Amino acid sequence: MSKYIVSVIIIILMFGGVLSGGWSGNISDYFNSTSPSVGMSFLKIGMGARAVSLGGAYSPIVRDPTAVYWNPAAVIYTEGLDASFSHLSLMEDINYEFIAISTGDEKQGVGLGMGGLFYGGMELRDERPSVEPIGTFDAYSFFAKLSYGRRFGGDIIAGVSIGGVLERIYIYSTHTYTIDFGMLYYPQIIKPIVFSLNVNNLGPKVMYIDESFRLPLTTKLGCSYTRKIKKINLTVVTEVSKSIDTPLSSAFGVEAGFSFLSLRMGYSYNKKSVDRWAGGFGIKYKFLSLDYSFSPYLLDLGIKHCISSTLDF
Repeated sequence: MSKYIVSVIIIILMFGGVLSGGWSGNISDYFNSTSPSVGMSFLKIGMGARAVSLGGAYSPIVRDPTAVYWNPAAVIYTEGLDASFSHLSLMEDINYEFIAISTGDEKQGVGLGMGGLFYGGMELRDERPSVEPIGTFDAYSFFAKLSYGRRFGGDIIAGVSIGGVLERIYIYSTHTYTIDFGMLYYPQIIKPIVFSLNVNNLGPKVMYIDESFRLPLTTKLGCSYTRKIKKINLTVVTEVSKSIDTPLSSAFGVEAGFSFLSLRMGYSYNKKSVDRWAGGFGIKYKFLSLDYSFSPYLLDLGIKHCISSTLDF
């Protein structure tokens, strides 16, 4: 019991530090009707093919190293040492890469993940109009997160992630740090149902050249239901989220597992989204899992593809 009390005190102190460290403005802006200037929006791009194929409704059911991103509480479920790799192909030549490792024993766990959004060669121009660019330059956005999760009794799991973020465009760069909180709740009276709660991207204002902006503070509330029907493992998951710069969003996903094969479909919606429907499948053989997802953009902007692999050592 004393270990539980110490863990709770640490989390409370960290949250108190967030508020006293000048981050409270980010929280107050969250409830304003007018969106503030927000940057580093790449932090809201979901990763992992399974998660993408479920429309992004993933926080209640994540059980792999991507928990570092989706819900730090769930790192306790990666028994032994697990590793996850993801490649997400976006518009044009923009790619999102992610790698994570985690280990746990269902009582507590730790995880480490890092990822980046890479824009490839971008045309460099100056104030003089010209047909051809004067050159090219690279731009990227990068983050790393360290997560810790712990079980409190038989029905509550809580976790926290501490992260660092770096963005660079041409010769200009900026950096900051973030804190995420996550929780899983297993109600004893309805055991197949799991609830999740997340607060992501808590952090201070960020300066870039001579301008400042907020981080994309996001809160998520999710629920999942899992049941085995004959030989089919059926999972239904839903999640609602609110970001500091976007209206309320919702996501819904269904997964049907047949032995080594899983089929998935998801749907997400908010007024500003450019992709809604998603689908995909996963194959698991012994210690290796391979997943693929696709999500067509609206307005004929193409298709978003994601490929992931997870190794369970």
